[in-house]
Amino acid sequence: MRFVEELCPPALLYLIFLVVQLGLDLGLGLWVTFAVKLVVGLFFVYLLNTFCGIGLSPVSWFIVAAPFVITALATAMSMQLNLDEVILIQNVPSRETFTSGAGTAVSIDTLPQNTSDPSLQAKTDSPYKRFTNSS
Repeated sequence: MRFVEELCPPALLYLIFLVVQLGLDLGLGLWVTFAVKLVVGLFFVYLLNTFCGIGLSPVSWFIVAAPFVITALATAMSMQLNLDEVILIQNVPSRETFTSGAGTAVSIDTLPQNTSDPSLQAKTDSPYKRFTNSS
């Protein structure tokens, strides 16, 4: 525990995040991920503590804080751009049409719906009988 007590604040904060991540990986049974994170994480804790030891504490804080700042900025930008609405508008499928035996085009809305859920049934009046699974 002496090693933990001698850590500078950025290295200690990174170690706390690392322990939480390792606990989650163990809980999910991700053994290889756990091992890789343990090795890389301990290296970064040592590196951050070394930076603090030679007077580069601001660099250590930057390394720890940069991912959080970048994630917050990316989230704010994506919320401002309304990407979910843009994606929904551009991915609206075109209406398919089918040909009946007589060669006339039939819209998908006029085809029979085999469902008892009214919200899933076609919104227009259909000349076809709708089959339901009700008994």
